[in-house]
Amino acid sequence: MGSEANCVEAGGSTRCTICGGCRWGFVRQGRDLLRPDEEITFKLCRCMSCGHIMQTPLPDDGELRKAYSVDYAPYRPAWKESGWPLWRIFRELTTWRRMICLKRYGVGRKLLEVGSGAGDFLYAAHRAGWEVKAVEYSAALADSLRAELGLDVLAGELRPGLWKEGEFDVIALWNVLEHVRNPLDTLITASSYLRAGGTLFLQVPTADGAEHGKWFGPYWAPLDLPRHLNFFSRTSLAQLCLKAGMKVTLFKTPFLGMAWCYFASIGNYSNQSKHALQRLVGSGLLAALAVAAFPYLAAQAWRRHGGEAFAVAVKR
Repeated sequence: MGSEANCVEAGGSTRCTICGGCRWGFVRQGRDLLRPDEEITFKLCRCMSCGHIMQTPLPDDGELRKAYSVDYAPYRPAWKESGWPLWRIFRELTTWRRMICLKRYGVGRKLLEVGSGAGDFLYAAHRAGWEVKAVEYSAALADSLRAELGLDVLAGELRPGLWKEGEFDVIALWNVLEHVRNPLDTLITASSYLRAGGTLFLQVPTADGAEHGKWFGPYWAPLDLPRHLNFFSRTSLAQLCLKAGMKVTLFKTPFLGMAWCYFASIGNYSNQSKHALQRLVGSGLLAALAVAAFPYLAAQAWRRHGGEAFAVAVKR
């Protein structure tokens, strides 16, 4: 970790989204792997006051528009693809796991998904008998989900006035909170749409995950820079939820999520390597290291220090 002087310089004038602090410790940097021809690097720093990890400085709107204009995997609908490529198998497994969470922790029948992406989970919940609604930033995806599946999906960002307060029993933000500039505002708005005693589902990259996988360098999958702006610990997530009128009742880092971090990182390396032999040898070595590290991965997941967390919060 660099000196405090370097911390302030690395973070610029960015303030921590958790505590408002502006003293930073450099963690790591990387570039946008979906735009390999661009050499821009993005920095992750740790807040010296509360320990939260985030991009500092935050990318501007123009940079983020470019970052989401590429072939972004969550925008590719698994339910619409023919055949069974590896990424679709993973997406189907992810949806299956999320539906288990919905059955185990969700009470009621009215569900809102914030950031539905390609609609895999929303479609599965609809088929399971839930009354589903969603808001999706991509207008094209929202149009597609309405036209092709008949789902009630609004285009744009989550904001007040879209639905009645307290309308929903369950609200899901799967891999959404890390993408927003002000996660507290997002949680406050989500809480307003949740009934008292209702359940909020969150899936986020962790602060621990931002520091794992150093041997993968910029290919470490949980980074996904510049799209991932924030990396949460149980403490930082609990603080945000409390400010939004909710209490975190569950925070865990599943082993499968940790395993995905490693194998997706191997895929990132393979996709970026220009020479076939280098790609084959490098991917093989990284895969061998990942397999050898499985006991460590399991221990980290059990200790809630995995790279990706699933959390449940209940509105008070």
